[in-house]
Amino acid sequence: MNLSERAELHTRTPAATLYNRLLARTRLRQLQVIVLVAELGSVHHAAAAAGLTQSAATKMIAEVERVAGVALFERHARGMRLTFAGADVLPLLRRMLHLVTGCAESLAAVGAGMDGTVRVGAITAGVTGLLNPALPAFFDSQPQVHLELLEDALPVLLARYADGELDVLVVREPGMIAPDSQFQPLLADHYVVAGACGHPLAGMRDVQAADMLDYPWLTAPLDSQSHLAFEALFAGCQRLPPRQSFSTRSLVAIVHYLRESDALMVGPLSLLNGLIDNGTLVCLDHKPAHPLAAMGLLHRWMPRNRGVAAFCDHLLRTSLHGADTASPR
Repeated sequence: MNLSERAELHTRTPAATLYNRLLARTRLRQLQVIVLVAELGSVHHAAAAAGLTQSAATKMIAEVERVAGVALFERHARGMRLTFAGADVLPLLRRMLHLVTGCAESLAAVGAGMDGTVRVGAITAGVTGLLNPALPAFFDSQPQVHLELLEDALPVLLARYADGELDVLVVREPGMIAPDSQFQPLLADHYVVAGACGHPLAGMRDVQAADMLDYPWLTAPLDSQSHLAFEALFAGCQRLPPRQSFSTRSLVAIVHYLRESDALMVGPLSLLNGLIDNGTLVCLDHKPAHPLAAMGLLHRWMPRNRGVAAFCDHLLRTSLHGADTASPR
């Protein structure tokens, strides 16, 4: 596209007009090519990934730019890079393609005789505390249901739930609940202090905060409830214990580091219970006083399909039968 053609692109067009143009004159393959070029930095590589010729891919990009009235890429010595406009729409295009993938998976599941797809979002403690114990029996009893699980931080999950991308959340009760949804608490929870099984404090009774001051601590991210529990644990001391310059939500990384050091951590029992029960970690004889809300199920009053209804019913029944899973130690 030459300079005069690019100059013609930058015209003011109402959003409603652009919306109708895009619906009528763009194809999903064109959007896929734009995302691939943005990610790979090259029309040649993007075309190969999409199974197209380079000239076909180049033509697709030019067609979308012409319809949109905005240049999405500019060429440079090493290939293609996004313009500001292209960078603005890239996350939206990725999301559109993700939704198309979900649509294809749902239709494939129905075509295979499934009772639909259940899209579940959960924080890590929800996975370890509620889902891991419940899912094997659910799959045995509902083989016709396809389940997709997304594990992420609460703000991300709430946003995707609000947008309709997730059917159910396994989380702690959020501050606000939409009128079309309800939250049902399922698992009582509290904080524990954990470390490696060979930790010097592992066999000590009635461990106090002062006893733990000289050991390194692995702390949760600053925006987490567990970080507040860590600070509350040492509120009565004159100082905080040494903290590792390492902050993560990755349970795998946390467990590995604790097992290879004398570090300690404070976290929900729902997150650590399985690791304590199987001997991977040990729970010190100290119960932090910082409060922790119960884990539960956030779902809409009217389930989207039979699979969602079956999943919610199973999780509710499983939790009632195993109510002492995260009982105080």
